[in-house]
Amino acid sequence: ACEPAATPDPGTEIAVPEGYSLVWSDEFNQSGIDSNKWQYEIGDGTDYGQVSGWGNNELQLYSEDPAYSGVMEDEGESVAFIKADKVGDEYFSAKLTTKTNLSVRFGRVDVRLKLPKGQGIWPAIWMLGNNIDVINWPGCGEIDIVELLGHEPGKIYSTLHFTNAENKHEEIQASRVLSETFSEGYHVFSLDWTPTTMTMSMDGVQYKEILIREDMKEFLRDFYLIMNVAVGGNWPGNPDASTAFPQNMYVDYVRVFEKTDFVAPEPPVLDLEEESIGQVLEPGLAQHAISDSFTDLGNAKIEVWGGGGEPVISTSALAMDGDSSVVFDFQGGAWGGAYFKLDEPKDLTGYSTLKVLLKMPAALIDAEIKMESPSTNQVVMLKDYSGTEIGEGFIEYTIPLADFDGLDLTSVQIPFSMWNPMDEAGTFISGEVLIDNLHFAN
Repeated sequence: ACEPAATPDPGTEIAVPEGYSLVWSDEFNQSGIDSNKWQYEIGDGTDYGQVSGWGNNELQLYSEDPAYSGVMEDEGESVAFIKADKVGDEYFSAKLTTKTNLSVRFGRVDVRLKLPKGQGIWPAIWMLGNNIDVINWPGCGEIDIVELLGHEPGKIYSTLHFTNAENKHEEIQASRVLSETFSEGYHVFSLDWTPTTMTMSMDGVQYKEILIREDMKEFLRDFYLIMNVAVGGNWPGNPDASTAFPQNMYVDYVRVFEKTDFVAPEPPVLDLEEESIGQVLEPGLAQHAISDSFTDLGNAKIEVWGGGGEPVISTSALAMDGDSSVVFDFQGGAWGGAYFKLDEPKDLTGYSTLKVLLKMPAALIDAEIKMESPSTNQVVMLKDYSGTEIGEGFIEYTIPLADFDGLDLTSVQIPFSMWNPMDEAGTFISGEVLIDNLHFAN
């Protein structure tokens, strides 16, 4: 159930698995990236409605500059390359998708590639649900055909991400380990996908079969392909002095096959409430945290994001300003956070400080407080501010906006967010954080 069909590159001999037919391929025999098959996503993710850093605190800016992606010869083969490089203090790479060119639903995907290595290097060929613009991740579903953490150059991962029956992020993961590194040679990674199972293989040898459960409806809908090399982020960590740049991922081919005479079942109807992570938040919830006398944040809304540690959002009648506060109930055990997002960016240059009341568990020693514009983002750490106790367990924090060094204050879109509450040992912890009287002042 793939569309549109595509004729393979002229002169290319393609071995078609028994019982399948070829419906789409890129053999990368042309002079450059084929824009009829791939499109670029660029920047830090904010142009696509994501938190800066592509939702994972990644460091790279994606670019369509041919310095970071194209077609070249490697080991006698014409292959695509995606390069991650460091230029000054910034990191650049490329991300290519088939979002507007190819939809896949069931069948088989084969990719032959050679992977880079190094601390903080994160290459992947993966898939996202076409409905990501309708339902946030992981409700859209994610299929990681192959990804690698550069500090473990001999180990690859294949993972499914989805929203389970408890409205929580769940992942099912498999790995494969080599005695050598995946940067030393090419390997073929395959996904065999039916309405009931997903099977992961490497070089023709199966290493994981996953049954598609009743609460995994994501994997009965259309997906598109992605290939990229990220730098840094929550999972691999950031590059260090040992990381050599540039690093290349080489892709010999990407092939999509369909089972002969297969008739796909109708995709299930999307149920946003059932398939969204956490909860569907009511409009105006943020106003319970914003000072009743402060109007410059307009109709802010709250959004959540994370890898399993994102908070459940509610309100509390315990408040110092107005009759309620907002509760971030962090789940612990994994990274995550929530943020206040404005409909339109706001100029906050007329203010000098961020003020907020927080009531927190005693074990919470530190957390990330972040502000963002569409083009910049900056984080401060809560432990660097002492705060003032004002009663009922609330502490007032005053954070100079100058501490968000480099933030474009003329165009702030996320005036407040809180991520990754930690205990003294730096472990992500659970617990409720009450937020009240949020405002900006001179």
